[in-house]
Amino acid sequence: MKRMNKVILGVAIAAFAFAAVAADGQKTVTMWTFLDPAKAGGRDEALAKIIAAFKLKNPTIDVKVEPQVWTTLAEKFVLGHGAGNAPDIGWVNAENLGLVLNSDASADLGPLITQRWDAGRRDDMVSPQALEAVTVKSKVKALPIMAITWVMMYRKDLFDKAGLTVADISTWDGVTRAAKLLTKDNNGDGKIDVYGIGLGLAQERFSATPALFASVQDNGGLFKAGCTPLLDTKATADAIKMQADWITDAKVVPREALAMTSDDAIEQFTAGKYAMQIIANSRFERIQKEAVGWDAAKLGIAPIPSTVKGKVGPHLLTGWFAAVSESSKNKPEAAKFVDFMTNSDSAKLWTVMGGQVPMMKSVAVQPEMQTPATSNLKQVAELMKETGSYMPGACNWSRTLADFNLATQKVVLGKADATGAAKEMQKATADRQDVQR
Repeated sequence: MKRMNKVILGVAIAAFAFAAVAADGQKTVTMWTFLDPAKAGGRDEALAKIIAAFKLKNPTIDVKVEPQVWTTLAEKFVLGHGAGNAPDIGWVNAENLGLVLNSDASADLGPLITQRWDAGRRDDMVSPQALEAVTVKSKVKALPIMAITWVMMYRKDLFDKAGLTVADISTWDGVTRAAKLLTKDNNGDGKIDVYGIGLGLAQERFSATPALFASVQDNGGLFKAGCTPLLDTKATADAIKMQADWITDAKVVPREALAMTSDDAIEQFTAGKYAMQIIANSRFERIQKEAVGWDAAKLGIAPIPSTVKGKVGPHLLTGWFAAVSESSKNKPEAAKFVDFMTNSDSAKLWTVMGGQVPMMKSVAVQPEMQTPATSNLKQVAELMKETGSYMPGACNWSRTLADFNLATQKVVLGKADATGAAKEMQKATADRQDVQR
């Protein structure tokens, strides 16, 4: 009996020792992103599945997601690196890549990931320029997760009722004319029920508005060599005035837009308050799910309007990238998850479940992509192919989007004219390029 007890005790001690070793070998990788895998929603649920699939293949690596406000992710990542409390992985949007590429906050993912890819993985990328945008002096500072562009979303039902087609909003002048027809007081109480176009012009949680695209098209870009802004121009002043006039003269945008964030404006569009609005294509799936008071099947996508008749407006490419912190104590594990999160299996989840444009050629030919439900993704992919382009990765242009908002505010409130507002934008954006260096 004593011998049996000793054997049992020996087995228990060995099991405890094994468990201790396993526990010691467990690594937890922290990741900052705007997504929350605990929530319902296309991209949130896609991330949850990606993490679960990774965990099955890598049981000793946990991935802890710490959701953040999307507009400050890159800035917090860089500041966290300086303060010594950065996550292992940080998501960065294209507008803020300059903050990361011009700092030492992110690790070189070449030796950790891309140099280990076979030719098939590299050739499967739909947009190799996304990887080129984050490569600095042969160092790969991040990996692209998803590609996004802005489009004109519109209500097909309201367009049909007004006798309008997509061709009518192919130019910004056409947008103004259409917006006047679409702005309606439906019940005759003297209050507008539906405005022709939606804008979010706040200084926080901001996104691209029409003036940006009109300015970029006529100026030939947002920057010239050396990240020198192209904003102190007549084209930019005209673009700012166009937005201000929609509020003050045409009255096709509510004055309340001056204080609305981009998220506020999207919520208003989803609630049926606007007939059309410039919105990132990544929001299409959520708007359809949450539409109130109108048939979500009537949500349409049109190209970015042009300043020139017969041409398509610019489709500026943005999206999300994953960077591994240079100060991470779990670089190999973090890089392993970033590689997994961007492989073809994960790309399929981002596309089919998350409603994102395919990042891999192998995903684009999947049966799931040949259905009417994914027609909007095909349409966006064609727009990206036709007039899509990335900004220079080293140039910081995120707050420039807020500059367009501030300039519009000032003109509406009579605090500046459009020419003066454009000059202020030029200086503000130029100063940011100097600061980030």
